[in-house]
Amino acid sequence: MVLGCLAALIVGGAVAILASITHPRRDRQMIDPADLMLHTEDVTFPAADNVMLSGWFVRGRSNLPVIVLCHDLGSSRMSMVNSAVALNRIGYPLLLLDFRGHGQSGGKGSTLGIDERLDVGGGIDYLKGRQDTVKDRFGAWGIGMGAYAAALAAGEREEIVALALDSVYPEVQSQLDRLVRAELPPALDFALPPLRLFYDPYFAFRLRKFSVAGSLDRLADRNILLFAPSSLPDRAAEQKALYAALPEGRGADKNLLEVKSSAVSGIYGEDKKTYDDALVAFFSKYLPPGSGPRRSQGKPIEIVEPR
Repeated sequence: MVLGCLAALIVGGAVAILASITHPRRDRQMIDPADLMLHTEDVTFPAADNVMLSGWFVRGRSNLPVIVLCHDLGSSRMSMVNSAVALNRIGYPLLLLDFRGHGQSGGKGSTLGIDERLDVGGGIDYLKGRQDTVKDRFGAWGIGMGAYAAALAAGEREEIVALALDSVYPEVQSQLDRLVRAELPPALDFALPPLRLFYDPYFAFRLRKFSVAGSLDRLADRNILLFAPSSLPDRAAEQKALYAALPEGRGADKNLLEVKSSAVSGIYGEDKKTYDDALVAFFSKYLPPGSGPRRSQGKPIEIVEPR
C-alpha cells in the first residue's frame, strides 16, 4: 500500500508539472492594430482538426504571398505585431493567429507545436479560400513553439516555401527539459531524469513522429532562415546544429543569423532593427511578387552577426 501511494504521488506530481507547462495562462491583452497603421480584419477559421481559431488578416499588396506569423507558448498574436509592421510596410499581407489554447482561440492546452501544426495548416486553407491572396506560395515566421509548429506544417504543406524560424527546438523533449528545469527548484534537479519517463505517454506517444530534427529531409526544398540568439547559448547551439544538419541543394537555401537576443528572450533597440531587417531581406528574396515556386539564384543570404 505504501509503495502504491508513493507511485501514485510520483505519477500525480509528474502529470501536474507537465499540465502546468502545457496549459499556460492565456494572454488576452489586445491593442487596436490601427494604432500601428496596420489595416486588419478580424478572422476566425478552423484548424485542420476543426478547433476554431482567431486571428487578424493584415491587408497588403495583392501580388505578394501571405506570411503566417506564429507566436510562442503562453503568448498570442499580440507578440508578433511590432515585427509585423516591418513586413507589412513593404507590402506583405499577413495572418497573425492565436494558437489553440491561446489568446482568443478555442481549445485547451498545448502540445508544444505538434497539434499547433494543424493550426498553421488551417490558416493556409483559410488563406487559399480567400479571393485576395496568392494561392500557391506562403511564408511563415515562427518563434519557439510557433517555429516548431511552422516547421512541422511546412513538412506537410508544400505551399509553405519560405520559413523564418526563431529559436526552433529540435524536438519537444529538449524543450520540455528546458521548461521543467524552470519549474523545479535547483534542489530538485535530480527529479528530471525520472520525469522524462512521462514525456512520451503524456503526449500520446507522438514525440518521435513529430520531430523537427527527424524530418529535416522534408524541408530540403524550402528556403529557411534560422535565428540563433547568443544570449541563450543552449538555443543558439540548437540552431547551429539544425543549420548544419539541414540538407543542401534541391534548389533552396539555408541561412543562419546569429543575434545577441531574439524574440524569445526579448529584443529591443538596434538589435530589433537588425532582426527586422533580416526578416525583410529574407522574405524579399525568397517570397517575391507573382506566382510559381521560387528557387535559389546565386548565393544564399549569409547574414551572420559576430559575437
